[in-house]
Parts: sequence; C-alpha cells; structure tokens
Amino acid sequence: MDDFYKNIKPSSQFQSIFEETTVAKVPDDWFVLITDIVGSTKAIEEGRYKDVNTAGGLTAIAVANVYGHMDFPFVFGGDGVTFLLPINLLFPIRSAIADTILQVKSAFGLTMRAGIVPVQELYRAGTELFLSKFKASDHYVQCSLFGTALPLAEQWIKEGKDESYLVRENEKILPADFTGFTCRWKDVPSERGEIVSLIVKPNHSDLDVCKKIVIRVLNFIKSEYGEEKEYHPLSLGQIKLGSGGELRKEAIARTGNHSGFKFALTLIKIWIERTVMALAIKWKLPLKSGHYSLDRLKEYQVMSADFRKYDGTLKMVIDGTKKHRLALETFLQKLEGEGLLHYGLFVSNRSLMTCVLKVASSDEVHFVDGADGGFAMAAKSLKEKLKGN
Repeated sequence: MDDFYKNIKPSSQFQSIFEETTVAKVPDDWFVLITDIVGSTKAIEEGRYKDVNTAGGLTAIAVANVYGHMDFPFVFGGDGVTFLLPINLLFPIRSAIADTILQVKSAFGLTMRAGIVPVQELYRAGTELFLSKFKASDHYVQCSLFGTALPLAEQWIKEGKDESYLVRENEKILPADFTGFTCRWKDVPSERGEIVSLIVKPNHSDLDVCKKIVIRVLNFIKSEYGEEKEYHPLSLGQIKLGSGGELRKEAIARTGNHSGFKFALTLIKIWIERTVMALAIKWKLPLKSGHYSLDRLKEYQVMSADFRKYDGTLKMVIDGTKKHRLALETFLQKLEGEGLLHYGLFVSNRSLMTCVLKVASSDEVHFVDGADGGFAMAAKSLKEKLKGN
C-alpha cells in the first residue's frame, strides 16, 4: 500500500526540508514514473508553452484520479512530471498514462514520452532515492526528492535501456480521468518587472552537502529578493480570469477534441462556471463550491501555488527586478565557478498557472511556471552547461 508516504510527517516551511527534516528512503518495491514532452523546446519556440504545461497537468490529474486523492509523491517540472508509485497502483496508473499519451497527441499534437523504472533496479545500480514532505497549505502537501536515482532513471528511459520501462499507447485498458483539470486564468504579469524560472543543480553526490548548497542559494534569494511573499510569482492584484483561449484549452484537454458536441457542451459548462466565479469575485458573493468560497478563489491560487520545489534540482519561479536577477546571477556564477553547482535561468515578464483540483476533496495544486517556456528553457540552458563539462 502507499501508507509509507502518508505516514511521513510534513515540514511546515520549505527551507526546513534542507535544514531540519530527516529524509525517508523510498521502498525498493516502489517505481519511478517520469513523463516529458519530446521536442518541448521546439514547441515552446513556436509559442506553444501553454500546451506543454497543460500536458504535464493532465498527467498529474490522471494519476490523482487513480489514487483517489493527491497525497502522493510527485514533482512538476514544466514539460513533465516525476512520480513515485507503490506496486499496488502500478498497472492502473500505467493504463492511465498510456491513455494520457494518446490524448495529448490527439488534443495538442505533442508526443509524450513516459517510462516506469523499478526503484530496486536503481538501487542495484548504486544510486539512492529519498523523499520528504512540505505542507504548502491546508490543501496541498508537496513532495521533495533527493538522491542520485532520478537522473539515472531519466537516462534509462530516454536511451531505451529496457523496452519494458517505456509506457506505450496500446497499454490503455481504461480511459484516463481528467476530471479536476482546470486552466481558467490568464498569464499573471510580474509585479516587479521580471519572472525568473530558475533551476539549480548541486554538484555533489553527498546528500548533506547538497542540502547545504541549496540553503546557501535560498538564503541569498531571501537576502536579495526579500521574504517569500515579496517574490511570490502570483499576486492577488494581477490574477485575472481567462475569457477565451484559456477556456478553450481546458475544453480541448478534457475532451481530446477541438470541436463537436462533447467539446461544445464542455466549453459551455466551463463558460457558465467561469461566469459564476467572476461574479462571486467581483461582488464578494459568499458562494460555495466544495471547500471553496468562490469570492476567495484568487487566495486559493496563491496559497497552494507550486512555485518552489526540489527533485535533485532546486526549481523556483521568482518575481523580482532586473537588479535582483543580476545580483542572483553573479552569486550563482561564483558558486558555479567554485564547482558547487550548475544552474539554468530563463526570464519572462509573466507567469502562468495550470490547476489540478481533486474533485470531492479539498486537495488542490496550482502549478506555476514562467511564461514563454520557463522551466523548459532554463533546463535547456542547464543541459548545455552540463554537456560542456
């Protein structure tokens, strides 16, 4: 069962994951599932960054609907998601991902690659895999992943080390359930001028050393950018409901179609819900939907925003000025020169949200990325540096 993860006590602050928390070793009968979009950089350069992010959001809700809740280990990376799976859910999740591959191709013309690697095999190869939890809000508990196993799992999947690791479209048994996927918000402009999508990779295999490197980066960000609420990429005044393209994208994602009766019906339903949301927000109407007070919808987006995470690399979306960013780059270049880390960074003037809500529960997460490519473009910059080593 998945009691291993449920029984881990979450930290109350993100930075305390690296300062105080004792990580738990992932059981060797679990599995690593990694999804990503093949050719995501090209798609982003064509202006399709929202399609790429949407694909990641669909995998997250498809897996959540197999679990029946969202208290399971996963990390969103922009163009894909990394999951840890207990053996009892391996086959239904494999089927859901197979159908998600089909739906992403049908709806957006994107090729999703997915692979599932046994943790036992990664341990046999001499790697380690640990995790911890952070309570981001009453509605979202975030997983953090540590160790050397994930890069090897990703390498095996991309290189096709074992054909049985790859998830194929024809493995679909039952349709994936995307109920709870929403995409109703416009891109969120920066309040201070720049949205930075940052990826920092500590250059050390020792877990404690990696934690100390991350703490140094987090402390610098705090000293330069201010408290978390000051560099949070979502601000209540900048969050606006979408009115066209965003709603169509949700309808496409949920139906797999661009037209037809099912698509039209879904789009009408989304429009009605969006109108009720807008009225509740504007007029402070005390309407309820599940655990939501609709007049406080924007607050929920901020409190359960997934804008900083760790999966062997520190990933953050930060709102700041150009001066802040230049100081951050100078600091990171110094640590890079000392051989402590490598980093990738991408700058935009706005961020975007992809929302996943577990229907009939209070579970939710709002994935945040920088617009125009965000994490995917930062990852491209990081990979180019790593190739040069």
